[in-house]
Amino acid sequence: MNKQKRMLLAVGLIVLLLALFRWNHFTTQTIAQVKVIEAKADEIVVEKMSGGRETVQIPKGIYKLIEVNREYWITYEHRKWERPTLISIEP
Repeated sequence: MNKQKRMLLAVGLIVLLLALFRWNHFTTQTIAQVKVIEAKADEIVVEKMSGGRETVQIPKGIYKLIEVNREYWITYEHRKWERPTLISIEP
């Protein structure tokens, strides 16, 4: 492998690592009191008390335990370029 290819490989790895760092660095966690509007197999649609709506991914099978038109406290995280993911839910 010549010097130019090694340099290109090193620059590519640095760019990849910086992109991964940026992706992981911009994770935000939100706690909100919400009302569940709709529950599907892999996501719930919630209405925040401030009036906004959010679609949150949930683990498979948990939707059967969530009642529509009921209020919950939820914690969810979201990263740049991804949909929010449920961490916890409490009545």
